[in-house]
Amino acid sequence: MRNGKPLVWIIDGEWTDHTVEKEFFEKNGYELRITHPRDLKKDMAIYGPHAYGLIVQISFDCNRAFIEQLECCKVICVYGVGYNNIDLNATENKGIPVYNVPDYCIDEVSDHTVALIFAVARRLKSYNKKVEEGKWDALDTLPIHRFKDMTIGLLGFGRIARSVSEKIKATGARIIAHDKYVDKQVYEHFGVESVSLNEVLQQSTILSLHVPLTKETENLLDYERMQLLHKGAMIVNTCRGGVIDEFALARLIESGHISGAGIDVFEKEPLSSDHPLLNNPEVIITPHSSYVSEQSFIELKNKVCRVIFNGIKEIPQPNKVNRVFVK
Repeated sequence: MRNGKPLVWIIDGEWTDHTVEKEFFEKNGYELRITHPRDLKKDMAIYGPHAYGLIVQISFDCNRAFIEQLECCKVICVYGVGYNNIDLNATENKGIPVYNVPDYCIDEVSDHTVALIFAVARRLKSYNKKVEEGKWDALDTLPIHRFKDMTIGLLGFGRIARSVSEKIKATGARIIAHDKYVDKQVYEHFGVESVSLNEVLQQSTILSLHVPLTKETENLLDYERMQLLHKGAMIVNTCRGGVIDEFALARLIESGHISGAGIDVFEKEPLSSDHPLLNNPEVIITPHSSYVSEQSFIELKNKVCRVIFNGIKEIPQPNKVNRVFVK
């Protein structure tokens, strides 16, 4: 509490416009302060001991040393879906519930995924590069196969993968998925065939990744597993970078075993200039942008504000990602 008002603290090194948050918290009688990570050392002493609610970007390292300095924090919310940047054990020791916002950009990420699927299937980057080089030859970028004859494999079958399946279904392509945490009835509802991990790898023409980054999924797609994909298969990743061994993927593309990839997320971002997937004519790279739209930004910010408001008042709410009891 500062100046007679509960303090909400935002730590954000990416976005500069916080109009939505300012309007929400001022209207509800809260003090709002915003810190860029470069100013954290100075601002920690000013805001850390007094913040009732904390909002952090997914790129901010919310580690144990930082969390232990939060003296009266009642709730933490991350700007987005991923929360691997937060030490959940430390928040549990402090009794601070942590929330994410998993449902604000389902349309955007599924649209982006489908765009990458079509782009790699039609080899658009290679075509575009050759035209820019002055080569006008429709037959110089083969093979290209009819989309409806392909098998689209979804590794993970949560909200976004289900949306992808609905958008792909109209093409007539076969859709399979692997997710051991999803009930059979869900697959049946969406008209998607449930298969094993090995089967989704062995049968997919294009494999699209839709799993969270956990200890179980870290480097899930290593060199050996990606070799199970048949020769000429393609990979699209819009979930988390650490799920796939990027250097193994580069080797398999170089060898011709995998014919192309569309990648929006990487283990370390931004990419270094010598990353082996960068500038590869068969790899389309976007800068972790699948969530972006004017509408998704506003929805995310409004939902984060509501999470903090409810958390300070100790109102039970969904999407808690740690094991802290809320009355």
